Amino acid sequence: MRKAVYIVSAMLVGTLLSVSSCKRSYRCNCTFNNQVRLTRDLGIQSEAKAQEICSQYDTTVIGEVWNCTIY
Repeated sequence: MRKAVYIVSAMLVGTLLSVSSCKRSYRCNCTFNNQVRLTRDLGIQSEAKAQEICSQYDTTVIGEVWNCTIY
């Protein structure tokens, strides 16, 4: 019985680690002329969601084209 509890516990921990690793904390940096102009903390997101949010900051401001990427 004790072995079964250890096996189930190990499986539960493994499952939790695999699910939680899909999301992490991301930041968005927007640059112009190789200088960071804007940095936003996006919080804990999936990579796809973080990229979607960060791409919304891509813009042209008075002729300046800002390129935004996550890290």
